[in-house]
Amino acid sequence: MDNLKSPGSTVAWPASLGVATVLGSYILACLFPFAAFAALAALTMRFRSGLALVTAAWAANQFVGFFLLSFPWDAQAVGHGIAILAAALAAFGIALVMVKRGGGSIWVRGGAALVAAFAVQQVALRAYAQFGGGAENFSAEIVTAVAINDALWFAGLLALRFVIAQMTGQKAIPAAA
Repeated sequence: MDNLKSPGSTVAWPASLGVATVLGSYILACLFPFAAFAALAALTMRFRSGLALVTAAWAANQFVGFFLLSFPWDAQAVGHGIAILAAALAAFGIALVMVKRGGGSIWVRGGAALVAAFAVQQVALRAYAQFGGGAENFSAEIVTAVAINDALWFAGLLALRFVIAQMTGQKAIPAAA
């Protein structure tokens, strides 16, 4: 009986990411850190849970954008939304590869997962922008600001993961990750 985890120990991390998604989407709108979420999902969750997290983060971000921030309901905005989902899923895929097959400590693999997720996401979004519009948003200054934003979110949420793990008795980074 002592080995049973409390219900909060399995819900706290996904719930925290859910709250971060909604608040981050509302506050940051277009600067939501999908690469950070993809890397964190790859680092801390099983495949299906990570895939669900990335997809749910995208859905929440789009809901906030269209229904609370009044994004336009036009083909370009909807197309960008779909491209963001595709880029986020690709980012999760490469992050998962880096975590599972990369060399070095979990910290090295986590950092590599974030860098790879960010690169894949930016390449995918830039490729879409060639025909969907918005290529001007890929200047060095903007991409650097987005990279810093993702790195800060990654570090902050990873620190939160360690706090939650300490409080619930879980491992911060599961062995299966």
